[in-house]
Amino acid sequence: MQALLMILSGLGWAMDLLFLVLDLNYWLVSSLISFLCWTIYFIFSLPGAISLTLLQCWENTVLGMAVAGESFCGLVLGAVQTVMDVLRGALAGLDALQLAWNVLCYVASRSKEMVQRGFLNIALSGQNLHRQAWEMLTISGSLATYLVNTLINMLLIAVQFVFSAVLSSWLCVVNVLMASKEWIVTMCSQFSNSVVTVVVLLWAPIQMTVDALLYCSTRIGTIVSRHLYEVLLLLFLIWVSRMLFRPSPALRFLQEKLNLFYQTLLVFLHIILSSDVWRRVADRSLQLLRIYGAALYRSANQMRTRAQEAPPPRTRAQEAPPPRTRAQEAPPPRIYRVPTPAEPAQPTPRLNFYIPPHFRQNSTADRRQSSQQAPPVPQSSASTSTGNGPAKEDPWKLLKQQEESRKCVICQDETKSILLLPCRHLCLCTQCAHILLQQPILQRNCPLCRQMILQTINVYL
Repeated sequence: MQALLMILSGLGWAMDLLFLVLDLNYWLVSSLISFLCWTIYFIFSLPGAISLTLLQCWENTVLGMAVAGESFCGLVLGAVQTVMDVLRGALAGLDALQLAWNVLCYVASRSKEMVQRGFLNIALSGQNLHRQAWEMLTISGSLATYLVNTLINMLLIAVQFVFSAVLSSWLCVVNVLMASKEWIVTMCSQFSNSVVTVVVLLWAPIQMTVDALLYCSTRIGTIVSRHLYEVLLLLFLIWVSRMLFRPSPALRFLQEKLNLFYQTLLVFLHIILSSDVWRRVADRSLQLLRIYGAALYRSANQMRTRAQEAPPPRTRAQEAPPPRTRAQEAPPPRIYRVPTPAEPAQPTPRLNFYIPPHFRQNSTADRRQSSQQAPPVPQSSASTSTGNGPAKEDPWKLLKQQEESRKCVICQDETKSILLLPCRHLCLCTQCAHILLQQPILQRNCPLCRQMILQTINVYL
């Protein structure tokens, strides 16, 4: 039952993890697709927005230039109108002055005439003098009224000109202010429209991102609240995988230190193993092992031969010696053998060199195999073999084979005098060894076993 519950809980965790992975996949795919759609829409709408902005700027510039031109034209027209009014008033004043001059001239001429007539007609009649006086008074009154009217007209024209100039300047200023206000309002509206468009374009992905974050946070919160231990285990596995695949600088530093320590330890061990003291100890230990092994093997062979040579136990019937015949009492016939030339004893040189461990193992294994395959012949068998007939092989043939075995395996002329290490083959002469050592290092191989030649030793036989 407990196993079934564990299996069901494991299946539940697996389903929850699968749903989480599917939700994350759906969110990632939908976010990627929406981001791509919004990016494509923004890219396609960017030229239109830029062209619309440039068009609105051009329209605002043209409108501002038109308003400025209109205001400048109105100002110029007002100034021209004012100048014309001033000139008109000046002309009216000149007409009034001409009229006054004419009146003065006329008054002067009439006065002169009247004076002449007065002086001529003083004596004629007082009535004519009275009438002339009244005419002079009427003319003077009319002239005074005309002058007053002319002055009033000039004042009115000046006031009208001043008011028209002030009104035209006020209208120009008001038109400029209104045009600038309209241009500012248009620019603000265009800018606000552009800003609203940009804000809408930028707020949509931000809103989508915020919604996605809220959804993910709610989902993650529910998952964490329901499966806290599983989430902690997943985070621990993620942290361990990150530390393994993307280690921090401190962990990398520790790994570098450990690698450096390992390399230093390897170098130290290599130095110790390649030192002369270690070689001597290893050679001495191998020599002692060989000596003790040979002694043990010799003692075992002696014990086996003694056991074979020991006579079996005799009975009482066998204790009495049997009677001898004449043939048995006769001495055995002598057998003469041609003495075979013995091989000259070759002194084995004593060499001290380093042999790798695998070569030592191979050499010891070969020796053991050869010793097992060819056990030493006991002395009794050797003594019996010497007395059985002539030799099976010709001694001259053996001597010839021995002489041929001393020649170099390459040139077959010179005597072998170079020992190759680590294979320990004595198979080359000096000239052939010199030619072989001049070859590349990968081609310096023994001609018998094809092992690489690391060192050569001259052997004098």
